[in-house]
Amino acid sequence: MTHIVRNKSRKYGSPLRAQQAEETRERILDATGRVMAEGLAFVSIPQVAREAGVSVPTVYRHFATKRDLLAAVYPHEVRRAGLGELVIPRSMDELRGGLRAYFERTDSFGDLARAAMASPASEEVRRLNMPDRIAMFRRVADSIEPRPSKADRDRIARLLVVLTASSALRMWRDQLGSSVDEAADDVDWVLQAVIASVASRKGS
Repeated sequence: MTHIVRNKSRKYGSPLRAQQAEETRERILDATGRVMAEGLAFVSIPQVAREAGVSVPTVYRHFATKRDLLAAVYPHEVRRAGLGELVIPRSMDELRGGLRAYFERTDSFGDLARAAMASPASEEVRRLNMPDRIAMFRRVADSIEPRPSKADRDRIARLLVVLTASSALRMWRDQLGSSVDEAADDVDWVLQAVIASVASRKGS
């Protein structure tokens, strides 16, 4: 007699389950933003779990560590604002051309996202995402011709991090009363002045 042995270890992919997992992940990230917006200096996993209406193990199922959770907050807000649809600049020309679009999307952050990004807890979020931002702007600085020294390219990359930060845009918009176009023009002017200064110093 022949016995048919069924493979009990076979795994089935479930689109519904994947969708539910993604919705839970989004809910956890939204809750993290709300906890941060409360102005707390530190964010804890139990706080986030309570705010999201899930268990602590559920949070850890999606984010292995608190560091992983906080590192995902800024990319989450970027996606919500549509910044992920923008082309990552590979040159100074592409950066200047995309400044207005970038600032417009950043300016569209909701009040909750603004409060979260301005909270004490956001310092850790910025620190976790800083290596990626610096690496991106180093690639942009590497495209400058004539090619500046490595030290100058690093300085330009750091300057770009500061000039394109959401906090810098808030300063232009809230404190100086500048429009998005004016803020983008100011950044472009600074970049052109810096690049011209670096080029003239190298040529002298």
